[in-house]
Amino acid sequence: MIEALINPADPPERQREKLLEIVQVLMRRVERATDDSGAAYAQFQRAAMLEDQVIARTLDLKAALAAAERANASRSRFVAAASHDLLQPLSAAKLFMASIGDDTVAPRAREALHKAQNALGQVEGILGALLDISRLESGPQAVSVGVVALDQVLGPLRDEFAAIACAKGLALRVMPCAARVMTDPPYLRRILQNLIGNAVRYTVTGRVLVGARRQGATLRLEVHDTGPGIPEAEQGNIFKEFHRLNARASAAEGMGLGLAIVERACAALGHPLALRSQVGRGTTFTVGVPLAAGTAGAGRDARPVSAPPPAVNRIVALVENDADLRRALVLVLEGWGVSVIEAVSGEEALALIDEIGILPDCVLVDQRLGPGQSGLEFACALRQRHGAVATAILTADRDPSLRSACQAAGFALLLKPIDPVALRAAVAVAEMAAAA
Repeated sequence: MIEALINPADPPERQREKLLEIVQVLMRRVERATDDSGAAYAQFQRAAMLEDQVIARTLDLKAALAAAERANASRSRFVAAASHDLLQPLSAAKLFMASIGDDTVAPRAREALHKAQNALGQVEGILGALLDISRLESGPQAVSVGVVALDQVLGPLRDEFAAIACAKGLALRVMPCAARVMTDPPYLRRILQNLIGNAVRYTVTGRVLVGARRQGATLRLEVHDTGPGIPEAEQGNIFKEFHRLNARASAAEGMGLGLAIVERACAALGHPLALRSQVGRGTTFTVGVPLAAGTAGAGRDARPVSAPPPAVNRIVALVENDADLRRALVLVLEGWGVSVIEAVSGEEALALIDEIGILPDCVLVDQRLGPGQSGLEFACALRQRHGAVATAILTADRDPSLRSACQAAGFALLLKPIDPVALRAAVAVAEMAAAA
């Protein structure tokens, strides 16, 4: 090939020059090829090192995420367990106080009793908020969506806040709505309870209005107030945990968890949450909830009928392994003229019922009875042995799976701390259901 580039007719000197030029060109090409291959190899080495670093960093991040998830799950379990242990004595204290009639104590002692009840109510609210936060942090399994009639949520909330609003001189109006929506009933109640509670708490004069508006396939639940309003600069912060506009507010005015729970619950349920506020004019919170198929619009006021007191001479079987709470429940029930059969475990209760040969009119059973049967297992065993008996499961567990299991079995669910009014209603409703 080189010979073809050299003309044999050229003088020898010219041929040598030509040959030298060819050699120099070839050397330059070899050098460039060497440089290029070296650069390519260096780039390959750098890419390999970067890939190794990315893999190592990814593994580190996965390990850190797994550790964070384990820590979060551990914290949630701790909060749930600690709250359950605290709710037991709290339930007992509330029921012991409820067993003391106002007419049996002096006026001064009556005032102290009411203050103690209010203080316990604040503790109950704090524990409830911590449990809600713990559940919402546990993931999508925290919510259980189903069809609920909106009036079943709005009616009790209206009754709950009517007296508080009246005492402050506020006009509270909850518009009736017969619509059915797709949501988690306890969480929707908590969302509206927190929004209405804040509206009543911070509104000094004027009114609080709760209503619903249809917007396509969505029902917009709105809570309006004529309170002081929220500055625009603060509107992005009010949903943070423990954030309060009034930093000097007392514990009685809340811990700053209410709106954090509202935002997290709405996010978990997929319910859009919106805020409009103007300083000096008031605030409106809006929650969008999907309408259930075939739902009706606004309708009659479905105010729930208050449950009658349990009938005198009724027999209630009480299965509770906490001695203080069991004694408190007995005092309240006997104060209503109810005869109580006490047992510490499901096995003891079954044996006692078989021994005396009397089937109770209603059963109240704690879900966590220690070793042996759970409350739900006992209730199912009692039904299998003696047929249907009106039953309410007592628990501090907010797990949706337990609520679903009770609904599927036809048992009522009564959450701790047990409110005497809720207890009275649960027993009466259970009796009416059994008599139907």
